[in-house]
Amino acid sequence: MNNVLIFKPIETIDPIININKFISFCKDSLFNPNLTSSWESSVWPKYYKFNKFDVKNNSYNKETLDDDFIDFAKAYMFHVHSFNKSKLSFNTLSILKLIEFVLLKIYKEANVTKCDNLVFDECARLASEKYSKMAAFCMGKELEKLSVFLNENRMTYSYYFNWVNPLRCKVEQTWSGYDVSLEGHPKLPNVNSITAIAEIFSKSDNDLSTRDVFTTAIFALLMCAPSRISEILSLPEDCEILEEDSMGVQRYGLRFFSAKGYEGNIKWVPTTMIPVAKKAIERLRCLSKNARELARVIEGNNLQDSNSLEKSINENKPKTFPWYDEEKNIKYSNALCLLNKNQLCKSRKVNVKMLYKPTVQFFIADIVDSNFIKGNFNIFKRHNYLNGDGSPYLLRTHQLRHLLNTFAQINGMDDFSIARWSGRKCISQNSFYDHRSHDQMANMIRENNLLGLTNEIPNKNIPVVNVDEFEALSSGAILVTKHGYCKHSYAFEPCRHYPVEDPGFENKIISTIHDKILEKTINDKNEGNFNAEKWYEFQNDLIKGE
Repeated sequence: MNNVLIFKPIETIDPIININKFISFCKDSLFNPNLTSSWESSVWPKYYKFNKFDVKNNSYNKETLDDDFIDFAKAYMFHVHSFNKSKLSFNTLSILKLIEFVLLKIYKEANVTKCDNLVFDECARLASEKYSKMAAFCMGKELEKLSVFLNENRMTYSYYFNWVNPLRCKVEQTWSGYDVSLEGHPKLPNVNSITAIAEIFSKSDNDLSTRDVFTTAIFALLMCAPSRISEILSLPEDCEILEEDSMGVQRYGLRFFSAKGYEGNIKWVPTTMIPVAKKAIERLRCLSKNARELARVIEGNNLQDSNSLEKSINENKPKTFPWYDEEKNIKYSNALCLLNKNQLCKSRKVNVKMLYKPTVQFFIADIVDSNFIKGNFNIFKRHNYLNGDGSPYLLRTHQLRHLLNTFAQINGMDDFSIARWSGRKCISQNSFYDHRSHDQMANMIRENNLLGLTNEIPNKNIPVVNVDEFEALSSGAILVTKHGYCKHSYAFEPCRHYPVEDPGFENKIISTIHDKILEKTINDKNEGNFNAEKWYEFQNDLIKGE
């Protein structure tokens, strides 16, 4: 680890010294020519524009950041890229623009040393006002990271700079349930669309166009393991893996390089889906065979000097050649989804001298909800899979990832395995993909005895509960019944499935606990917590028997 370079601040009462030292450190030690060829440039092509935040139009402003601030902004972006596995950090640059805007607004100068809790609070307010809830929440996280960085490296005059992100992004859980068609659920696909693609995939090659083969093969792989479309399009040709598990059973998987920082991974395919995965990969191999052979020829410089073909191919080869995806160490000659130019186009002749790397948009265009894509029918329209109003079916690629995660949750897969199978580095993110219905959750609780109760609860017989646990309550958003208790948040509505008619308050212990909870909601309501009022009304109505 001797090649790791870390900035070390010095003990000083003047934070500007550490800021200048940090900028020099990034210029000399962390400068990344892949981001930009020149430090002085305010535009890093394909990456960042160091333009100001515009309160009226936060997406575009021609004016560059102030001279007093822009060097720090560039240095911090280099710093972030040095320790961040993700390719781009737009949220980081966005919060830097916000900080400069707020510093100018409050202190009339974009001086980083004047950053404090007040400045960051105003940045958070602007973010929540100008961006979506999720975007603002992510920007708040970046502000929190920057506050720690400035504090640890003694770069501000503030004696107390311990800023915590006040923005929250509530995880929306859908417990309303869904029928067999999954109709109406925004995160899950309609089963009719899935069946339609499956039926098309099952046809013989002679009955399918090349674009049909490509679209259905990609879709089939998306159904074999929870994946992002970009991960499928970046699969290597030799992606198949066969290994014996601890029981000596042969298991079949695919070598992935997962997005969003998870890196290398093997996604194991369920036994029932193995034939589907093999058929999809074989079809993609056939489609990409000519293009991969051309790439190998170019890599080996096996073109004849006297032949005009060499000049034509060299002029048209991709800029990143030989790398199809350099970060994932995949060359064009080993790319499963590589194509020739116009290979899937019905109206144009295939150009065997040119390579084509399919994009996410290229694939999505064939399954979106429109009749025509550049003059051609999409796959549902081509095969006459239509809704009652004549519009074609539709699919969103990420819906399949949500679907497989939900299936895994329903069937009892543990959170660690789900995160690993999905190529997800944070187990906590599983909740965003869990769309089990209320009935499914209730069944899981009963089957696994998660409340620690027996299946049969005699009347007026409750589990042993230590009343002292309810002496110091942090919130009154707690529901207590004769079957147990659960904690919630004031931000949420009280549970609709609470047994209002029979909570068990005739039991002295439960009644005492409920009184303490009610007292807490009263105090919180009187102290100005608006959300506590609805909980107070709910808890109070229980006593009245309403």
